[in-house]
Order: sequence, then structure tokens, then C-alpha cells
Amino acid sequence: MSEFKLAAGSIVKFGCTTTQLYPILRNGIAMSSVRQGLQDAAGASIPGIMIGELMAYFAACADFCNDTGAVHHAHQDIMAAFVQALQNHRGEKPQMPELESIASETGLPVVLEIVLGEDCVILADTHFVSEGEAEKSWKLWRSGSLQREGGIPANWIKQFYFPRLLDYRDISVARNPRSLEQTTDTALMVGGLMQSWHKDTPADLLNAFNKQYGRINFSQRSQFDETSLERFFNLNAMLDPATRLLNQMTIWQDIDSLAKKQGIELN
Repeated sequence: MSEFKLAAGSIVKFGCTTTQLYPILRNGIAMSSVRQGLQDAAGASIPGIMIGELMAYFAACADFCNDTGAVHHAHQDIMAAFVQALQNHRGEKPQMPELESIASETGLPVVLEIVLGEDCVILADTHFVSEGEAEKSWKLWRSGSLQREGGIPANWIKQFYFPRLLDYRDISVARNPRSLEQTTDTALMVGGLMQSWHKDTPADLLNAFNKQYGRINFSQRSQFDETSLERFFNLNAMLDPATRLLNQMTIWQDIDSLAKKQGIELN
């Protein structure tokens, strides 16, 4: 395998879910981390830590969708009752104490922004190029596998991006601006799906997104440290079980709808 070095100070991204934030804060990102896939989306077998730009949003999307599917499968009856309550009483929070244990398993998508503290070797993402094309993998596809003994230290992670989080007032009226912002955020993850499935170039996708919305990341962000994480998990959308599950549902529905428009099936 050929290798290519990213210089110290380079900014890279890593996609995951909120359930991984505290473990990463304590231990960093391990070399054994695996990028999840969705059906024919490859890349999970490459050794190392899969980093990228738009493909970090793919990774966050894949982690989120796989986790969401597992939670809903494990709690089918309760989640069906939750969905029915949302449909019957739009804009009202269901009073279901049994949601608390389910919400504790529920992660929402996030993307970590990392500033490399030293020169780091990356290998090619063989989903896009051959093993001997690590430089092309990064420069064209902005995706690769970082190789560093000990993984990525937590102090290299400077901030994380996350979607706009909703409460029940936001879904009580049609075309609420906050709901539309969350839908825009999910479009970034579907952009990652498009890169992986259709081999669309990330520069074209991100340039189009930036031209339309004036950004290339989720709309919300936070510093990555103990105090900031505590503040984040004390947001009502994260702290309240029914509201966290509401956001899981709205993000999932948007991803599914936007992906189907691109011919991408999540199931």
C-alpha cells in the first residue's frame, strides 16, 4: 500500500453519533474505529481511522441510520405507539415514561473537526481508488484512512457540528424555519450518500451546497471539551427523552425522503 502524509495543522473530519462523544473525549478515536456502510457502500474493511470531508457526513449518516434501525427493531411496540401519538396530537409531547430507557440508547449524527497535531500517514479509501493511490484519494475524494499508533488524541478535536435540534413547538406548524434548517442539515448527510453511492465528486456537491446555503457543515456547532459537552447534553432536545426521540424521527424521515430522491434505499 502506498502512503501519503497530511501535514500537522491539516483539518480533517470524522463522523459518528452523540453516543460516542463522551467515550471519544475520554479516550480519543481508536485505530480500531470502523466506518459503517449502508448496503453496497464499501469502506468498512480498510484498516485505520476513516477521515474525510463530505464522507465524514456519510459516516455520521450511516452510524445514525444503523443505530436508529437497531433501536426501533428492539422496541417496535413502544416506538409504534410513540409515532401514533405524534400523528394523533401534532405538536404535543407524548407522556410516555417508557421512552426514557430507549432515548438513552439513541444517538444523533455529529461530525468532529480535527486539527492534526503532527504529520500523519493516510492510506487510500479503496471505495474510490486503488490501494496505491492515497494522494489521489485525499486530493480528489477527500477521503482516506489515517494511520497513527494510538489513534487520534482527544485534544486534537477542536469542535463538533450537529444538526438543528427541534422541540414540539417546531413541528406544530408547517414549514417552520427551524424544521427547514434541520432538513437542510440532513441534505449534507445525503450528499455523503451521493458521494459514496454515485461517486459524485465532493467538491461539486459541497460547492453547490455552499452556493445555496452559504456553509458546508451542519448549522450548529460546539467546542469539544468537558464543559461544552455537558452544556450540549443538557439541551432540552438531548435531555428530554421524548424530544430526543422526536429529533431522531424527524432526521430519519428527512434522510429517507431525500435519499429516495437520489435512488438510494436505506433499508
